Amino acid sequence: MGEKRKSGEKSNSSKKSKAHKQSKKSKDLSSQESSASLSIPYPETVDASSFVECTTKLTVTLAPIYSRDCMAGVHETLNSMLLRYVPQVRGVVLSYSKVKVLADSALLFNDSPYGQLEISARLMLWRPISGMSLEGVINVQSPDHIGMLLWDTFNASIPASFIPKDKYEWRPFSDEEIAARVVPVQQRGTGEATATANGDNDQVIDSSSEAGDAEQSDAYAVPLDISGNRYGSGEWVFKGTSQSIGANGALEFVVVDVIRANEVLSVTGALR
Repeated sequence: MGEKRKSGEKSNSSKKSKAHKQSKKSKDLSSQESSASLSIPYPETVDASSFVECTTKLTVTLAPIYSRDCMAGVHETLNSMLLRYVPQVRGVVLSYSKVKVLADSALLFNDSPYGQLEISARLMLWRPISGMSLEGVINVQSPDHIGMLLWDTFNASIPASFIPKDKYEWRPFSDEEIAARVVPVQQRGTGEATATANGDNDQVIDSSSEAGDAEQSDAYAVPLDISGNRYGSGEWVFKGTSQSIGANGALEFVVVDVIRANEVLSVTGALR
């Protein structure tokens, strides 16, 4: 009896130790997830629009061909700035208006034939900064990042390290889901093709067999919705509910960093 009681006590103690280890493991995982979300470098919130309108002074360089029509040269210079990042105004120029010439004539320096002319113009700029909340349309999803397009013009990316793992998780598509999103392309070209030569209407070329071969070679499968956020091998979903993020295609995020490469701006964001 004593040996049976001891063995029962040992089994109970082993069960308790296992349950304690499992609870400790789950606590460690939850603490890791919460610490991972806290490690995201969220900037201070900026409650402002990324579109800015301002009046600024600029110095434009005029080629000798515009010596008789300086405004034509001014507009050509301003047109070349559109949709490009201009360091002088710290933003991407979207449009301009109210152009004024501030000098009576352009200045020539040394032996250069190009004149320097001071002007003023009202510019519409795209100037995102860290801390702003923006909304983009998802065009790419992968375990590493979420890619988006802002106003059909600018690129944005949210790396996986900036996606809180306590709120979101990556869900790969099953083979059935991928197959359900693929449809065959409609085959092109059917029937007969006729041709006449030298007015001889009796000459008929039956190309149905050739068309059939072409149809088989041209027929292929494409995703049902290439533009949707479900295009790919999986998607990011809300943890616990498996609901797709950006179910309507749009996703709000916080700007963490603004990247300038030559004359192009892109932003790096984070999910809250």
